Order: sequence, then C-alpha cells, then structure tokens
Amino acid sequence: MNPAEKPREAGEVVPRSLSVVLIDDHELVLEGLTRALTGDGMHIVAAFLDGTAALAFLTGGALEAATVDLVVVDLRLGDRSGVQLVEQITRQRPDLHVAMLTTFEDRAAASAAVRAGARGFLLKDSLCAELCTGLRKVAEGHLMIDSRLAAAVLTPERTVLTDHELAILNLVAEGLSNREIGVALHLSAHTVKDYLSRVMRKLGTTTRTATVLRAAREGLLREPV
Repeated sequence: MNPAEKPREAGEVVPRSLSVVLIDDHELVLEGLTRALTGDGMHIVAAFLDGTAALAFLTGGALEAATVDLVVVDLRLGDRSGVQLVEQITRQRPDLHVAMLTTFEDRAAASAAVRAGARGFLLKDSLCAELCTGLRKVAEGHLMIDSRLAAAVLTPERTVLTDHELAILNLVAEGLSNREIGVALHLSAHTVKDYLSRVMRKLGTTTRTATVLRAAREGLLREPV
C-alpha cells in the first residue's frame, strides 16, 4: 500500500472524513494502515493490538467511540478469533459498521465473518485505492466482499443474517413490538430497533410487514411448531 496522499485537483470532490478504529495484533500493520487510511482522508480514532482493549473501548461509553463510523478487524488476533470479536462488537454495538481485513483467501472465514455481522471482508494485498474505496463503502452500509471470495460467500437467492438478526426477525414475524422483543432477548428497545433497521437494509424493505414477507420467501423464518 502506498500511504502517500496525492494533492487534490481543482474541482475534485473530497471524500468525507471517516472516524475509524483499527484492530490488528501486528504493530507494523497498524502503522501501515494508519498511514494509508489517513492519506485517504480518514481519521483514526484509536488503534488496538488486541480485541479485549478494543471491545472495552467500543462498548465502554467513551465519547470518541460514540462517533465511530467504521471498525476494521484483523482475521487472526492474538487473544481471540477476529470473527468472534466481530460477533461481540456487532451484538453490543449494532449501530457500527465492521469490516474484516486479512492476508488469507479464506472462504470459510469470510462466510463466518458475514454471519457474525461484518459488512466487509477485504484482503490486505489489495491496492491501496481499492482498499480505501471498499472500506468507505462498508462505512456507508454496503456489503463489500473481495472479488476473489465473493462467489463463495454471496448467494443472491438468500440474505445472510446474524443469529441475533434472525432471532429478532422471527419475533417480529410473531407480531411482537420492539419493547416486547427487547424483554424477550434482554435488549433495549433502541438496540432492537437498530438490529431491525439492519435487517431491513439487507432485505431491501422499509416496513415490518414487507420485511416478514420477504423473509418468508427467502426461508429465513422458523417453521411453526
């Protein structure tokens, strides 16, 4: 990756600044990512060498954590699996957009990361411009999978939802309100709303009724007992 920032030409649209948290257990990788993303106009809020400290920061009520646009997680961390960390982050902070970054073309890991709630699975050997563009797309809510892995991860006939999203979706199908779902799953009504908004984005729907109908067509609902 070439971290050098090119001068902007007259009239060129400057991408909006994104607040990013980086998590990678290799210090040199963190330094390289910081230079590259900063050169693309992103602001690195914090960088962590382990998942424990990162999770505490993102879920501990820090003012800076409340304004994070994007979290970038390495697949293999020293203290835990990157996929496990993604699941923990998205469960506690469903408002965050998370991308997984790795050196390995691991199709199984890519599928697991998406199921855990990651909105991106990108490879470190991508060109700097491609990587930055992909991360910006993830921050906007798009699902971005490296083209070398996309065919094995994405299936157009079925939407990938996390376990928590599926649980909430099925309770919506049963007619429960956000408050009732929160009581059943020990979540706040606001967190349930965030999860449901993510489900609607993935399914391309805007109402609860349309969401349930689309989920039924895709086979995402539990069979009635």
